[in-house]
Amino acid sequence: MYSSSYLRPSQMAAKRRKSHSNVLRFICTLAILVTFSPVMAAETVDTLESRIKSTSDRSAPAGLYKQLGDQLLAQDKITEAAEAFSQALRNDRDRFSTSERVQIAVYLSWADRLKEAARELRAVLAREPKNLEARIQLARVLSWDGDLSLAVEEAETALKESPENRQALLIKADALQWQGRYREAIPIYRQLVEKYNDFDARVGLSRSLLATGDRSAAIENTTSIKAANSRQERELEKLTDAMNRETRPSIDARHNRYTDSDHNRLNRYSLLSSFWIDNYKLGAAFRHTDADDKTRHNRAEDLSFTYYSHVTDSIAAGLGLGFTQLGDGHTTNFPTGQFRIDTRLFRGTAGANINRDVLSDTAELIESRIRMTSVGLYLSQPLTDRFSVYAGYNYKNFSDGNHANDLQLVSQYSIYLTPRITIGHRFRLLDFQKQTGSGYFDPNDYISNRAFASIYFEHRLFYTYLEGYAGYQTFRRNGVASDDFIRGGSGSIGLKPVANLAIELNVEGGNFAAGSTSGFSYFIIGPRVLYRF
Repeated sequence: MYSSSYLRPSQMAAKRRKSHSNVLRFICTLAILVTFSPVMAAETVDTLESRIKSTSDRSAPAGLYKQLGDQLLAQDKITEAAEAFSQALRNDRDRFSTSERVQIAVYLSWADRLKEAARELRAVLAREPKNLEARIQLARVLSWDGDLSLAVEEAETALKESPENRQALLIKADALQWQGRYREAIPIYRQLVEKYNDFDARVGLSRSLLATGDRSAAIENTTSIKAANSRQERELEKLTDAMNRETRPSIDARHNRYTDSDHNRLNRYSLLSSFWIDNYKLGAAFRHTDADDKTRHNRAEDLSFTYYSHVTDSIAAGLGLGFTQLGDGHTTNFPTGQFRIDTRLFRGTAGANINRDVLSDTAELIESRIRMTSVGLYLSQPLTDRFSVYAGYNYKNFSDGNHANDLQLVSQYSIYLTPRITIGHRFRLLDFQKQTGSGYFDPNDYISNRAFASIYFEHRLFYTYLEGYAGYQTFRRNGVASDDFIRGGSGSIGLKPVANLAIELNVEGGNFAAGSTSGFSYFIIGPRVLYRF
């Protein structure tokens, strides 16, 4: 990730020692350093801290803080060193050369003080607009901080001065990839791979190819990647894990227990499998449902097969076929199916879908034999690197003669990227032609507004997602008007004891009427086991 010009002091010292021509002198010097340097460094740090506290010269602390930062950095105390360098700049940044200020900004970025590093680099560029190193480092810091559009702009400015600059090209390609602009990133990655066989470019190329559905090319490129150090080994391990998640055959087993305030109870068991043949993703799913309420106990089985692939570089399509069997004393079979098409549009995606489903979420619905055909459109767009919007519309037609219009609008903003903390708003409009009494929630003029917040955190051994919401809903049903405050949420926690196994526990609940088929306050809990071969 870092260029050779940004080696830490301890790394540069190691490099000099390796090149020492006198072997005996090298061994003696190394022995002395190993034996005494920790004590000497500690004394130097203590002395510097004492001098900083005792000095009365207002300009002196800047140089002392800089020396303190260098000593702490030599001990690999990045966080403490960054604080010392920050104090040095605050006391008197003008006493340092431009190259020193750029180097200090690099150290600040190592300690994740990215906004502070960016401010310092911008200050340098305000004085020296042609400073290429400052410009490239600013682009890198902005990309790490999630300001991807600005990172691309800074990288492009650097490339105008140095069109073949390797660092600027890589920073631009990475920022484009993280924005989801894979087709713009791929040619830059290929250029860096062909010219330099660049490790980071190969990693970015594999991720971009995988995201665009070119699984075969992604796998072929990944097999050519060789790690040369511990950092590259970690990056290659992350890439391999991401490739496995997307490309390896998998088995997904789930159980959900559903209850609601109208005494509906449901146990649903699902087994899903997916695998690839070249660039075609195939899947199969089986689902068994046991549902009961105060007066009945019914069951349903679903079996389906799916296919999904990229038709062109920007268009993907999928098809699914299956059937549902309903049992409540006598057995009935119904065909099911789906078709979807997705395309890249602007910086996001758009798509359309047609679905034929059988409603089996309650015992009453199974008894009523309700089938639903829906036709939908959606548009998802990131307006900035942190702010995105979604709009989806579905027209729903039911076998009992009813039909509905369903509109959903979502806007969300990511406050932090790691862990990912998001806030947003969801709007829902759901309007049915009439109330048929078939067992599903069929309101007139249903409107809800919900504010939500979520957090996602992932570690090598576990991951967790939590979301909570609160809002307001209004609707009419059977001529009776209702309006309520609504609240609820969902969450999951997963363990990864080995790389190809994940064990989850999921929960969801609330009094959001449109959140369940029946329209009552509900609660869902269940485990999930995912295994990749």
